[in-house]
Amino acid sequence: MSASSTASPAPSGLSRWALIGIFTFGLAPRLALACVYLHAPIGLDDMYQYDMLARSIAAGKGYRWYQRQDVEFLQPYLRRFYDIQLTPSEVPEDGYITTFRAPGYPLFLAGAYVLTGVSYRLAGVRVVQAFLTAALAPLTALLALKLGLTRRAAVFAGMAMAVYPVLWMYPLGLGSENLFMPLLLAAILLLLDAVTRGSRPVLVASGLVLGAAILTRPALTLFLPLAGLWTWRRTGFRAAVLTTLAAVAVLTPWVIRNSLVLGRPAFVENTLGYNLFVGYHPEGDGGFVNEIGVIPTRFLDDAERDRWTMQQAIGFIRSDPGRVPELLARRLVYFWGLEDRELIYFYTNDFFGPIATAWLAAGYVLLVAPLIVVGLSAPWGMVFAGSSPGRTLVAALIAAMLLAYVPILTEPRFHLPLMPFLAAYAGAAWSTPHPFREIGAKLRARRTGFWLAGMACMFLLVIWLMDFTAVLPRLAAIFAPGGNRLWLNY
Repeated sequence: MSASSTASPAPSGLSRWALIGIFTFGLAPRLALACVYLHAPIGLDDMYQYDMLARSIAAGKGYRWYQRQDVEFLQPYLRRFYDIQLTPSEVPEDGYITTFRAPGYPLFLAGAYVLTGVSYRLAGVRVVQAFLTAALAPLTALLALKLGLTRRAAVFAGMAMAVYPVLWMYPLGLGSENLFMPLLLAAILLLLDAVTRGSRPVLVASGLVLGAAILTRPALTLFLPLAGLWTWRRTGFRAAVLTTLAAVAVLTPWVIRNSLVLGRPAFVENTLGYNLFVGYHPEGDGGFVNEIGVIPTRFLDDAERDRWTMQQAIGFIRSDPGRVPELLARRLVYFWGLEDRELIYFYTNDFFGPIATAWLAAGYVLLVAPLIVVGLSAPWGMVFAGSSPGRTLVAALIAAMLLAYVPILTEPRFHLPLMPFLAAYAGAAWSTPHPFREIGAKLRARRTGFWLAGMACMFLLVIWLMDFTAVLPRLAAIFAPGGNRLWLNY
């Protein structure tokens, strides 16, 4: 094989070897951690629930959770923390049919379990997720190119996602981000490619993948009409309808299934009442508070839980409507908050053992710094890149995610699916010659876009300062001797 053929450029504008190299940089730390913690147990409620659902699907017993064997295993935990007084004999052997969680990620897990076998399911899925999430790095590089950015910017963006430390940890657990982030990125890439090429098959593919992403995290639903409007403006009404119908076709079977189970119209998951209850509870702060979140879990019937939590949430809002603006502001802070929750939870629950204070502090900085660097670079990259259809689509995605979460409930991890898009524009800033000189000149010239970028950076700095100030007392306890055994909730 000739040298020219081995370095032939891929259709994306980057050589195949460049994309493979970026993927390898992303895979190495993920796979190393997956191997170290290959047989570690899972430890969060979400993980147990996803595992129950996936095992039920893989066994051919349908979409069920809290099987008798699981209740027997979890019985002490359920009684102590949830006040659920269940005995295994009261539970159906195959568990309860549920509509509470969206099915995308459990279906993915079930497929992995079938391949690896139930006995080795956690080890197998960690390896699978290491490969899947490592794909975020080359996909981000391709995204940068589709957004009209340079090859250098694309390499910077891809490497940023490859070495983004908090994302190395996600393959260890059972979390829908492992599937949702690649699906979302692939859907946007396909949509940008379809509009550029005017290809109807690619438009259909983009709609199908977007539907699969919504089936995994329904918070993306608000983006669907915005994506349709964007496609309409770029390609025409028929193209927009084609993309939207493809997404709807993926969602419809599960919407029908949930509606039949509940006996009323329903969507792909049944969590709205629960999330509003937690988000507006008088003793809450607008984010997820574990002590509040466990209250509705005593209702094992999905319809009863949703009805009760919705009534309670409406009552909370009506009794103190003046608190709503404060909660919205807090949620905006939480949404863009520092990415330290994973380290705090895993360290204080003794996953890593005791770590010297200096090393622990260095690890904390390493974990939170990438968000700060990418977040402060992306606004400048957006104005350096100039106006483009792709930039409008990314702005619509950010707006849709904020509208989906801020009025209801937010956590810092909810911004993670946006990081590849921010990294693409951060790469544009890093690849600009003499960026600081250029920014200074444009600010002195009173260019509106650059002043807006500066305001966005100031906004983020204020948010991070507030977030760090709030968590500082907890960090002091964590860095003290015995901090690895504080047993803090997630």
